[in-house]
Amino acid sequence: MTVQEIFDEVRQIDIYDNGSNIKLLPAQMGYKLVINSFKNLLEGGRQMPAFGVSLDNETRAAMREGLWVEFDFGKKLRYSEMSFEKLLVQVVSSCSGFNIIRYNADEGYQGRCYYFALDGNMSNFYDILKSV
Repeated sequence: MTVQEIFDEVRQIDIYDNGSNIKLLPAQMGYKLVINSFKNLLEGGRQMPAFGVSLDNETRAAMREGLWVEFDFGKKLRYSEMSFEKLLVQVVSSCSGFNIIRYNADEGYQGRCYYFALDGNMSNFYDILKSV
């Protein structure tokens, strides 16, 4: 399974924007727009070794500021030998790479991440999240 194919399994999307939260379900218009845009972002990127790990309490505190998107799969999946139930990304318009932080019910946002380097930046994806 490719990383893009994993996102065909998403059951809910949560967008966190400076502490406020928007939920998107598959029946909603914005859902498909966000999924397709993120898959396009990944397609133009290269998976690299992650620069660090996530610490649950620090990640939860950081989510109160800025723009974040969380993909909830409603079940445990595995990719690149690591399991997750949700995947979280901080979206910074000018960034040319990003961590995908794994969430598991028993540990929260704890542990190794996936990292993707981009040829460009996240500005198009950022604009789509802001418009939903």
